[in-house]
Amino acid sequence: MFKGWFCLCLFSMRMISATIVESMTIQDIEKYRTQGTLIIYDLDNTLIEPVQLLGSDQWFYYRLGQMVEKYNDREKALRKTLVEWVAAQAVTKVKVVEEGTAELIRLQQAEGTMIMGLTTRDGLMAHCTLDQLDELAIDLRKTAPRTEPLIFHSERPIFFDGGVLFTSGTHKGKAFLKFLELVDYQPKRVLFINDKYSNIKEVAHVCYETGIEFLGLRYGYLDEKIAQFNADIAEIQSFNFGNILSDEKAYEIFLEGLLTKESGTSLD
Repeated sequence: MFKGWFCLCLFSMRMISATIVESMTIQDIEKYRTQGTLIIYDLDNTLIEPVQLLGSDQWFYYRLGQMVEKYNDREKALRKTLVEWVAAQAVTKVKVVEEGTAELIRLQQAEGTMIMGLTTRDGLMAHCTLDQLDELAIDLRKTAPRTEPLIFHSERPIFFDGGVLFTSGTHKGKAFLKFLELVDYQPKRVLFINDKYSNIKEVAHVCYETGIEFLGLRYGYLDEKIAQFNADIAEIQSFNFGNILSDEKAYEIFLEGLLTKESGTSLD
């Protein structure tokens, strides 16, 4: 019994250095940034988002649910959804999730803070993703742990390019840990900002296992917007994929459809 209590105490002591806190603004990073910290930025719904619902992170999970219901096979549903999501990313315009983000990152880099990106996106999307970041004047290369591209395997092929680690839908923590090993770098402290607890916990776990102090910021800036996701607008945008409609225009079409149904008339 004593031995079990002792192990529990050691576990608790080590977990003191792995903390997750809620954050509603990206500026909160400055409260926790210290010398020797590696800041890791998630991309989707943290740094960037499409200018419309189609192609957004919340649209992806909505569409995945539809595909699972259709095929009753999650792997097949995931593949089908990814094809559509990648196609949307190739043509969509993006914007920063929160104003001042690009300026904040440049300030941190100017002060020598090590910074990198970490995303579930596939490495085949690296070129498209880096173009999206460049459009918003976000450059994660400047103080990244490595400047050259890197390809390795962790469940699936993992890519590092432009200061961003593309984990291809695999366990983010395992991919990050292998990256650290390959570039021979162990930060004193990791500060990871992400909109999903699940992703933060994956990185927190490997940091705990390797003795790296960890702080996760669960970023909730878009929580309300995500909760108000309108599937009807996204569906209309899907039908007009060659010329993606704004949310406002799609909503106008949606309202026109409702009025037509109520009046019993046809748009023809």
